[in-house]
This record gives sequence, structure tokens and C-alpha cells, in this order.
Amino acid sequence: MVGKLTPDDGTLSASKIPALLGLSPYTTPNELLSEAIDAAAGNPRERFQQNEAMRFGDLLEPTILAEAVYRLDLDHANTNITDAVFHPDLPMACSLDGRADGNIVWEHDPANGIYVPQGGVVDTHGPGVLEAKNTQSAPESAPAPYRGPWQLQAQMMCTGYAWGAVCVLYRGSELRLFLYRADEQMQSQIEDAVHDFERRKRDIDWYPPASSDDANVAWDRVDDGAPPLDLNGTPDADHWTQVLLDRRDEKRALEAEIDEAETMLKEMLGNHEEGRVEADGSTYYVKWPMRQYKAQPAKTTEAKPARSIRAKTLTIKEV
Repeated sequence: MVGKLTPDDGTLSASKIPALLGLSPYTTPNELLSEAIDAAAGNPRERFQQNEAMRFGDLLEPTILAEAVYRLDLDHANTNITDAVFHPDLPMACSLDGRADGNIVWEHDPANGIYVPQGGVVDTHGPGVLEAKNTQSAPESAPAPYRGPWQLQAQMMCTGYAWGAVCVLYRGSELRLFLYRADEQMQSQIEDAVHDFERRKRDIDWYPPASSDDANVAWDRVDDGAPPLDLNGTPDADHWTQVLLDRRDEKRALEAEIDEAETMLKEMLGNHEEGRVEADGSTYYVKWPMRQYKAQPAKTTEAKPARSIRAKTLTIKEV
């Protein structure tokens, strides 16, 4: 692949399908929706800068795909695709790392690095999608949902292909090839999610927030001059208000207890770096080390000399 080929106009790309379905640990559906709303309004976000892991993923992609083509005995491989592929009916597009024609009906064969997570066999006769991934995660018997499977189904929807492979290089030393058939149930779920996304984008109808931070994404401003909202008629408003007040009180009480416990243990340790204690049948080492800081040259702030200060927090390790 030669980089991102899909448009920045709010059209969903196959790589964003895991986030759309709430399956990504990196992006929430509301973050995806916020980005699409801005793009549709003519204010596309700047593309993020690659980190080193992503950079090496791009560098290793040709190697991963070449090895996959060899192991799967594929013909007419194309790993330099320069155009996005658009779904014929849905507002969805994809960038392909590669495509190739197969000749074999593959079975699950972990000994040779071939996996069929759906069970049964995968008939690779005809064209298929190749998706390359590089990760420092431990090898898996099936890739995580955000590491290819859902993206691949969306790519098959765009291309009309009946099979695809997620080719994952684990920790730079183990390549696993995960073969998939087109899955009608997964693709139907993707189609429904895309339609719902388009409606939400049009109506600016946010998804239920996944966290307090996610709520900040959805409602990132206040309406100046709007009167206070009467929440008394909102179900459970009184319940969650009381929960918040109670838990904040509990948090303050717990923080006070933690501070008292650390104060007492620090007094017992004095100038010693660590101590040993028996508690509830286990042995623990309580550590209060020094933290070392290197000297820093002057930049926008004054230069800082090398220094050594006592750690603020105790470390407790069970042995």
C-alpha cells in the first residue's frame, strides 16, 4: 500500500470499522463521529503523525505481504495499489495493502502458520484481499477484533471478494496468516452500523458515551445564555448525583487513609530504603527509594542541575 488512500470527507474507511463498532482500544465511536462531522462541514482534521512503531509497520509491510504470497502460493499479487476502493452502495471505502489470486482450499494448519478462525476451510480460488499487520503483542490464535478481522470483512464488502487474509507479524519473528471467508452476519452488522453512523452524522446524534472523557468529545461546548436545565424529570438524575457525591466523599476518605498509612510507614523506615513486613500470611517489601534525575540544559526554561530526591510514593512488593 502507498499510504492512506480513502478520502478525508467523513466517508468511513474499512480501517475505522472496529472503532465504529466499539471494538477499538484507541478510538471511540464518538471520536469517529466528531471527526466525520467536522470533515463534512469542511473542517477535516490534520492527519496524525506516525510514531516509530507505525513507521516500521509501513517498512515491513512489503516483506510481510511477499512472505504471505509465497506461503499461500498466490498468483497475480499486487501490493502497490494506488487507488481507494469504494463500496457500490454504502458510503464506505477502503485502502488495500494487497490483492492476489489463490489456488488452494486451506484448512487450519497452525504448524505451518495457517489459521482459519472461522473453522472449516477457506477456498482461495479467485481474487482475495491481503491485509498486513505488525505488532509487538504476543502471538494469537485469532487476531484481536481491531487487528484486522472486521477491517477485512469491510474490505471484502467493498471489493466483492469472497476471501481474505490478515497477515500478522508478531514481535518481528513470527508470521501468522489468518484466512477468512466473507461472513454474512459480520457484514450485515457493518452495514447497519454504517447506516446508523450516517444518520447520526446528519442529525448530530451522539452515541452513549463510553466514559466521562468520551462525553467531553460529544458535548465539547456550552450554549451561552442557556438557562439551567431541570433534571428532576430525567430518570435516575437524582441517583447518579448522589452516587457522584458519595464516591467523591469515599475517595477523599480513602486518600486520607492512604496518606496516613504512608506517613506512618515512612516514619518507621526513616533513612532506610526498604523494610520487610508480614501481613495476612504474606511477606512484603516496603520500598522508599531515591529518584535520580539527570542534569537538563537550558531550553525555554532555566537549566536544571542533576539532583536526587526521595520518592513521594511508597512501593510495596509481595514476595
